[in-house]
Amino acid sequence: MTITETGARYLSGIFTNYVTKRNVRAFEVLVIRVAVLFFIGHLALIFFLNNIPALYSGKYFNYLKAIYTPFSFILVYEVFLLVIILPESMTEFIGKQFEIITLITLRSFFHDVADVHMHTILRLSDPAIIALGYDLIASLSMFALTVTFHRLHSRHRSDVNHTLEQLINLKKSVSVCLLILLALSSLYNLQSWVFHAIPALVNHTEFPNPNSFFYTDFFAVMIFADVLLLIISFLYDSSFYTVTRNASFIISTVLLRLSLSMERPMNHLVIIVAFVFSIAVMTTLQFRHKVHTE
Repeated sequence: MTITETGARYLSGIFTNYVTKRNVRAFEVLVIRVAVLFFIGHLALIFFLNNIPALYSGKYFNYLKAIYTPFSFILVYEVFLLVIILPESMTEFIGKQFEIITLITLRSFFHDVADVHMHTILRLSDPAIIALGYDLIASLSMFALTVTFHRLHSRHRSDVNHTLEQLINLKKSVSVCLLILLALSSLYNLQSWVFHAIPALVNHTEFPNPNSFFYTDFFAVMIFADVLLLIISFLYDSSFYTVTRNASFIISTVLLRLSLSMERPMNHLVIIVAFVFSIAVMTTLQFRHKVHTE
């Protein structure tokens, strides 16, 4: 047995022993409790900032902005599910990425709605209203495309044979490494956000966007994880069609990462292109399979 196989088996054992239904459920409950706690804390912080001028006199904060906080913790849990689902299926792994980017877009609605002045006459030409429209239309389109993607996958599961123990061990070892990177990245980006938020509080300037501190790094890591999975799968299935499918998933992940660095509505357009591209490749492969079986 090689050093690589030994290491993969060791990390696979860690995954099997600790990533259990019981532990996943315990983590889910913890995330929910923390989300509720921070939601209440965010509401209290907005109250103090709005009513004690000595703390922050830059502008009035809408209480609706507090909805953004618990939704962020829900996203953290979804990212955790993404990482632990990796050993099951490459396609489900990509589908979960689509779910996460859709939830990020939905979360943007709660961030943007807080910028709408509820006590004034609203017009369709207002930038805040246009932003909300982009969020709603884009999130609905992404949701529909995500459902379509999962529907195609459920009709024809073409992933590598899951009876290969060595392949499963390699995937589980990658998942463990990603969990460690996720934890370290979360802590680093949290302290980075706090480091930038404190001067914003002192200088009465705009608070930094959390998306620019975590999800850009996260999707960058996912690109390399996808490439690694492509190489691993090539060891067990080197057919042109499987490699093409997995390569298309990598392209989709790259597009999702690029979208996080773009302004609206271009970022939404790039995300939808990524979704459509993966769906088109899967549809083509299923058409080929249908033709060969007839």
